[in-house]
Amino acid sequence: MLKPMLKTLVLLLVIGSFSSCEKESSLDVNQDKIYTDYEVFYNSNTDKSWVVAKFKFGGPTGTILQLDDPAFVLFENDTLPYNFFFNGHYKEYAGQITSGTFSYTDANGNIYNNTLPSYEEIQFPAGLDTISKAQAFDLQWDGTALSADQFVGLFIGSWTWGNDALVLQTNQGADNLVVGINQLANLPVGNSTCYMDRATEVDVTEGTGEGGKIRGKFRATNVPVIVAE
Repeated sequence: MLKPMLKTLVLLLVIGSFSSCEKESSLDVNQDKIYTDYEVFYNSNTDKSWVVAKFKFGGPTGTILQLDDPAFVLFENDTLPYNFFFNGHYKEYAGQITSGTFSYTDANGNIYNNTLPSYEEIQFPAGLDTISKAQAFDLQWDGTALSADQFVGLFIGSWTWGNDALVLQTNQGADNLVVGINQLANLPVGNSTCYMDRATEVDVTEGTGEGGKIRGKFRATNVPVIVAE
């Protein structure tokens, strides 16, 4: 069970879902300086959704905060407990969550409500089974072109750290992404796996002076591939 979880975390780390593990209590800081980051992540490989709310002092790269009483955060009617593995407040759900509202109450009793934006599905094209390191790889995904506030991340890798390739597509209207031979050079010949996420991310509508982000993210069904010279 550990290796699949680690691979999931690798992709989330690179496309901006995880950060350092140092944290302090939200009670110890200026409440108006708390940056909020909300995410609903659906993994079609497991048919589970992760709901994560993160709080940081001073901005998106600031100190990680744990909400302590009287501060708390809800998703719909569920209180999200702190989870050190996610550096935030987290709960897992069966199936895909397509709507819902995060409600954050700070230590001063201020309440901030933010509704999940709609996010779209994505899948790999049929017939993808081999990738050649000798030429750039153009992946045209199965799904709509990117709209405003959307991005797609592709990760190709094995169990060996550093033997991987990552590409991020952020261009509005794009329906593909290209992996160059310089990125493919890191891949060892043999078995590998392709992972792909699609997200919609917008600014929070209710937040502190530091603001924040809220996103919905969909993971495609992973595809095993053979990497050839």
